[in-house]
Amino acid sequence: MNLRLASLLCLLAPLAAQVPVRIGLDTQAVEWQVSLEGGGEVRSRKGRPLLKVAAGEKLRIWWDGRGESDPTEEYRVQVGPPLPLAQADALMGKLRETGEQPDRVRVADGDTWRVLSGRFEKAGEAEPLLAKLQALGFEELWVASELRRGKPRRGRALYAVTERYERHALPNDGVAFQPLGELTTLVGKGRYRGRVEIFPNPQGRLTVVNTLDLETYLRGVVPREMGAHEYPALEALKAQAVAARTYAFANRGKRAAEGFDLLDTVADQVYGGRDGEQPMTDRAIQETAGLIATFQGRPIQALFMASAGGATVDNRFVFGGDQGYLKGVSSYLPQPRTIPFTGLPAPAGNGSVSWELLKLFASGALPQTLLGPEALDRPARASVLRPVLARLAERLGRPTPAAPGVESGTLFGWMARSLGLDGLVQGQERPQDGIYFLGGALPPGEDPALMAFLVRRGIAPPASFASPPTFRQVLQSLARMWLELEPIEFSEGTLLAEGQVRPRGKGPEPLLLAEPVLLAEEAPGGHLRLVSRCAAQVGDKVKWWATKGPSPVLIRRLDPDGASMDRYNPTSHWRVELKEQDLLDRLRNRAGIHSVRSLDLEHNAEGRVLKLTVRDDANHAHVFTGMRIRGVLGLKDNVFRTITVGRGAERRWIFYGRGWGHGVGMDQTGAYGFALEGWTFDRILKHYYTGIELSSIAP
Repeated sequence: MNLRLASLLCLLAPLAAQVPVRIGLDTQAVEWQVSLEGGGEVRSRKGRPLLKVAAGEKLRIWWDGRGESDPTEEYRVQVGPPLPLAQADALMGKLRETGEQPDRVRVADGDTWRVLSGRFEKAGEAEPLLAKLQALGFEELWVASELRRGKPRRGRALYAVTERYERHALPNDGVAFQPLGELTTLVGKGRYRGRVEIFPNPQGRLTVVNTLDLETYLRGVVPREMGAHEYPALEALKAQAVAARTYAFANRGKRAAEGFDLLDTVADQVYGGRDGEQPMTDRAIQETAGLIATFQGRPIQALFMASAGGATVDNRFVFGGDQGYLKGVSSYLPQPRTIPFTGLPAPAGNGSVSWELLKLFASGALPQTLLGPEALDRPARASVLRPVLARLAERLGRPTPAAPGVESGTLFGWMARSLGLDGLVQGQERPQDGIYFLGGALPPGEDPALMAFLVRRGIAPPASFASPPTFRQVLQSLARMWLELEPIEFSEGTLLAEGQVRPRGKGPEPLLLAEPVLLAEEAPGGHLRLVSRCAAQVGDKVKWWATKGPSPVLIRRLDPDGASMDRYNPTSHWRVELKEQDLLDRLRNRAGIHSVRSLDLEHNAEGRVLKLTVRDDANHAHVFTGMRIRGVLGLKDNVFRTITVGRGAERRWIFYGRGWGHGVGMDQTGAYGFALEGWTFDRILKHYYTGIELSSIAP
């Protein structure tokens, strides 16, 4: 961060603290239990003291009210995508010419409007209107679920009920709480800083509002939207802090009719109060205090989503409108940062190896000369195995194993007895179990109970006993015997720059490797191969031997989600399979479509579906764009391809896709990836929000 920006932040923090926001915590309950840190007072909303509350006391706030009838769900037909105001009005004019009485609803996250027509109690009742409008040439028809308010009815009274069942009448316009400490607790909801009010609403329920300054509000938002546990990179969290601050600042008053500014849910921003706060996100908020993103002097609509599937998309393809700063950008870098590693010479051939053998090598028991395919695929010999077995016995405090003095076909029994596993089978295994597992193919002179134990525990496959085993078979079984008695896992973490690694759930630390190190790469599916060198990308997962000293082994995982900066989200790639009837149920419920001949997809260069055309058995085209694409199909994102398997009613639709969300604005997971690359928060923001500036907040 440059000195000018750092100086600006010092000046902005006091201003930011002066901006109040009102968060709606709930609007549906008719009673709440409240406790105040250190005790305190219940006051009128104008500040008049009403009732003392003792420390630790839980006070029940109860609204004995009738209120209005519940909001009712109705179904309406949305005609076309969200449109600018002039185009929405023109579309409404065309609909009126058909005898319809349409109206429009503003899209919350854009300067566009949805045009709606008809009112129906059930989704199926909208089908005649869908058919009529389709026949008249209107495209992109959608059955939208909307809420309609009930009629107001007069309420009764608000009460406080103490733990001693004393009832106190309260003002009907609600109360506020004044704790002696800092926090007000809503039992079952959480703890909150700032001012908490409870007042009746027109629906005959209680509205709970938490009023606090913007910066304190962000302390409960940023960890819930992009927590430090999932994305432990300070610059990414700072980018999220600026985006969340911008969204809150730009949307103050959005829900003023309900008595607050924003909800505490995904409908606005998820807010967890004091219980959501984390030290690392607190730091991110503090280091960006007062900064918001602006475009042409105005706060932007700071949209963000979990993962964009490799690239974001212009807002005009999703919510409509052209804000100028919500442009599609890539989450790939032409040359991501890599860290080179050089290790022991890899053996000739494919170099495939198992996890058990890597652990055996890391323990110091197995020499590298036995790791190559040429050595592993040879018939096993006791003379070569004995030094390996002796090192393991020493680790376990067992006597040095004697020479087997038996045929190679009983090497498994010899190793098991040397490690003391034969003492575990008496009274546990039965000869009948040996016959059951081995099918009568018992090596001469071997104890069937011991062999049954080895098979039952997955230590040795029965086929290994039928013919002279290879070193690969015997060494893997030996490793499993050892791990039965000394289970050891590799440490795992994220590779960072400057020779560091972040172990799971910990902070960065040096990655200490022995010289020379044994290198392996893990491909998707857990397939391992030894390599002489690799160029690991920053952010790759790595594993190493869990010891206090330098590790003799390093395993680099090839990320199943590839090289994108947003590869760290669990939904970076996904697969969804729908039976024919399941797909038809979704199409019927959401768009009144009763049959499907084909799904025709129009993609952009990044693989995002910009237009979905569902053709029914009559070859009628039903068109969907933007959010309605994933909505009608019930998918996570619009970045997908599909393949069909089977015919008729047995047909299955298999969708392979990427990303999670609407794809507009900042990719939260991508921000984390760019932060690992060394990008600062302002660079991340200016990448995802084209042409913006970082500006001072004004209360």
